[in-house]
Amino acid sequence: MKIEIAKMSRMAERGSSLLRLIQNSHTPILDLLIRESIQNSLDAGKSPKTPINYDISIKEFEKSKAAVHFEGIDENLNTRFSNQNQKSIVIRDKGTTGLTGPIHHDFIEDNKYGNLLKLVYEISMPQEKKEAGGSWGLGKTVYFRVGVGLVIYYSRVKLENGGYESRLAACLVEDENRKDSLLPNNDGKPKRGIAWWGQTHKEGSTKPLTDENEILKVLNDFNVPSFEGNETGTTIIIPFIDTSKIIYNRDYEQEKLWWHKNIDYYLEMSIQRWYAPRIDNPFYEYGSYLKPSVNGKEIKKENMEPVFSIIRSLYIFAQKGDVNENFNFINKKEINLREIKIHRDLNTTDAGNVAFIKVNRDHLKMNVPDNKKSPYEYLDLPKNNDGNNSPIITYVRKPGMIVNFETEGKWTNGIEKTLSNEYVLGIFVPFSNNTVITTQNQISLDEYLRQGEKADHSSWADIVMDNKKFTIVERIQKRVASSIKEAYGDPEESKNASRSGALSKSLAQSLLPPLGFGNSPSGFRGKTPENNGGQNKDSVGSFQIIGQALTEDGLMKLNFEMLIPKKSNSMVIEIQIDSEGNKKIKGDDWEKDIGTKYPIEICKMDINDMGNEGINKLEMNFLRTKKFNVCKGVHINFSGISDKVSGELYLANSDSMIQASIKHDIEMAKGS
Repeated sequence: MKIEIAKMSRMAERGSSLLRLIQNSHTPILDLLIRESIQNSLDAGKSPKTPINYDISIKEFEKSKAAVHFEGIDENLNTRFSNQNQKSIVIRDKGTTGLTGPIHHDFIEDNKYGNLLKLVYEISMPQEKKEAGGSWGLGKTVYFRVGVGLVIYYSRVKLENGGYESRLAACLVEDENRKDSLLPNNDGKPKRGIAWWGQTHKEGSTKPLTDENEILKVLNDFNVPSFEGNETGTTIIIPFIDTSKIIYNRDYEQEKLWWHKNIDYYLEMSIQRWYAPRIDNPFYEYGSYLKPSVNGKEIKKENMEPVFSIIRSLYIFAQKGDVNENFNFINKKEINLREIKIHRDLNTTDAGNVAFIKVNRDHLKMNVPDNKKSPYEYLDLPKNNDGNNSPIITYVRKPGMIVNFETEGKWTNGIEKTLSNEYVLGIFVPFSNNTVITTQNQISLDEYLRQGEKADHSSWADIVMDNKKFTIVERIQKRVASSIKEAYGDPEESKNASRSGALSKSLAQSLLPPLGFGNSPSGFRGKTPENNGGQNKDSVGSFQIIGQALTEDGLMKLNFEMLIPKKSNSMVIEIQIDSEGNKKIKGDDWEKDIGTKYPIEICKMDINDMGNEGINKLEMNFLRTKKFNVCKGVHINFSGISDKVSGELYLANSDSMIQASIKHDIEMAKGS
């Protein structure tokens, strides 16, 4: 194949920077490879009714036969690797569309690159499908980190005219600073460490091979089969690997785990670890389910390890409820299911379901004669040293890939540890098609979570849209943790919690009393009702709290009535914090003097009912602190309205020890 060496240009990535781009040093390289390669296969599914056949194998090939295909580096390959017999990782999927689209940039129309150009020739170009797993277009860089940086892409696609076409190209990404780099010196000029191989397109440019005989020659020399008949799919070959160096080994105190001694076993564990929800799962509702295999040995629900099988069962239960499925190792009646509801920001309050279960050593086949390992070992989690087991909570998006396993932090806050012979396992499954409401448009909850994932898909985070920081993920985490905590809470602890709840309610009433919220409002234009010189209440106006409640999100909902006096222009409602000496601290003063974020924030204000005037005539503008942009108050323009108004005010309090009050000022029209 002809070589095309990437030229140096402004703001162009180099090989050394591409190899660091994903910036994930905490996940083993083979796990990253499994996560990325399976996700690429699933994203390329061509029919929801057709399972995705995915296989990852270790193949042997002869160095001298393979090296001749790579113009410009064949001699360096033979020099670097002394043994004639070499190994490669071969990743193959069927039932997918293959690497579709134009085979060169010169053929791009309407800015449609297609899968081939994005995967082989571009970087930082994610999948366009909103339900896809890829968010950044960076995960594929893991392919170059497994071996020497050389990757061969082979695919068979169905063309628009109904015919079929095979395509094969190769790419090398290496650290250009290495003394034993494969690419030749660039006449003393800077090197990028990037090159491609294929057939000549025009001078200095290549495109993939499309001649079947040439492609078969390359495949045969790498001991890789071709696609036949009406088959479509993609094969990725990563040659010149050292299996002993890429198997991850934790520094275990005892003997290494058995799957750390053999790469085939390790790959089987890794596939189950990250894709248990979608393996052999015909109940998966968003497209094709996964039929994976390692060296041709299929992973089915019957031969999955117990902990992975239980996670698969929990996912099905969270997504579909009680279905006609024989869940291995557990009884359906033992599964707990809780709806996770959050208020604000979503089209409906339903954010998803969490399914969880408390299992023991028998469930997990840890006793004689099976002697299976603990969930912490299968999931590559650190063991506890105190003899108790932390809960294990995981979460997925639409594609069904496990994002992470959490044993501490916001997903598990407050959940009690279990005894050494018990484990709590749980999975959160979002209602992906729910919509997030923004001021500009609506996006699905799945797209919101996708945008908040890191490039390596290792966690969820809230994002900023329309200059607003949303807190959807944070609230989901709190509700998941509290739901499991309530289900498995100690009865005696529940009694204490009830007492604590009563105390909290008492404190809340002290914090936000139902009437006369705080001291007498100041700032009136006119006299107070107690000494108003004959004026009645309607001429002065009022703002009263008539009811209150805590929402499921932990917000304080205040039901209020507001009397708008005649000849008034506007009202300012502002939250203040009570301090010693009956002093009031405003938001900007707090952030200036204390230096921290103002702890009480107005989240929302709704107007529900008015008299004869229209609600739409009211104009509300939220007032924010200068330093931390916390909503401290609301300015309401009456537009000449004189009426009685009711509604709700929603407050968030990050410090339960403080007391607050509401101050309202009415601005009267001139001459009144």
